Amino acid sequence: MTHPDPVDVLRPGMRAVIRRRIDRGVTDALGDVVSIDADTVSVRTRRGVETIERAAVVAAKEVPPKPARRGAPHLAISMHDLERLMVEGWPPLERAELGEWLLRAGAGFTGRANSVLPLGDPGLSLWEAVDHCQAWYDDRGLRRLFALFGPAGFAVEDDPLGRELLARDYEPFLSTAVLTAATRDLPPELGKHGRPTVRLESVPSPRWWDAWAARDERNASADPSAARAVMCGSPDQLFASLEVDGSVVGIARLAFAQGWAGVFALHVAMEHRRSGLALQLMGAMADASRSRGIRSMYLQVMNASAPARSLYGRLGFSTHHEYCYLRG
Repeated sequence: MTHPDPVDVLRPGMRAVIRRRIDRGVTDALGDVVSIDADTVSVRTRRGVETIERAAVVAAKEVPPKPARRGAPHLAISMHDLERLMVEGWPPLERAELGEWLLRAGAGFTGRANSVLPLGDPGLSLWEAVDHCQAWYDDRGLRRLFALFGPAGFAVEDDPLGRELLARDYEPFLSTAVLTAATRDLPPELGKHGRPTVRLESVPSPRWWDAWAARDERNASADPSAARAVMCGSPDQLFASLEVDGSVVGIARLAFAQGWAGVFALHVAMEHRRSGLALQLMGAMADASRSRGIRSMYLQVMNASAPARSLYGRLGFSTHHEYCYLRG
């Protein structure tokens, strides 16, 4: 009988704890996975990079990023770490690194999959780094797009990169809040008692896609292959749907990464809003997260969407930080 290789759950960039055999028992290595090959896995721990023989690994598990401050885990995580892990919830089709900047491309499907995410030092002067990014997107026939993030209420002009982009006539748009919550505090799925049941599937059904495409004209015109690749590209995800009279009237997507669960694509058909279906969907996803031992959840909502922000606030979500895009 062939036993699974515990290293198979790991990916470069993931924060993980790896247990391996040593002469007098076992020991753990905690840190960021640097590289994996056929014989070894390298992990950057607080003592430096450790290279571990795969044959000695007995267990491996992904763990959340290290807290940046005291407090509940969903609040203690840094903005940079949360932005980094959210990439795995909405992964691009292509990515490249420029120092600590992440360049993302997804055939033009959504800003999240097609923008520069500046997570630190690009390793070049600011104007050289922007030039490099512009050329990278030009080569792919994609619009030039940067995602800037900061504390709630941050101003683009107060950020050095923001000032550089504004000087190049970039335009800020889509101000968005990143909300987080402790999973244990979220309400469970509402009692059935005649209410529609939320269906959770690892693969979206054709009717789930139809409901998603019907949300607005942007979805209907999106490249179907790019949309499917991005939305099915997370290492672990669930697709939620609600049916009423044989029609899917509510959908959502739940992506798991680094000990967190992210909510995406929550939508209820216009004629079924204000009937509790969004609460039903959120409750089912909170239940699914709790069943996996997930302690924290996040979602992203446009600041202009007052009804959505009100709903999430009632559920227990609060603003962790904000971001916006700049397009040139």
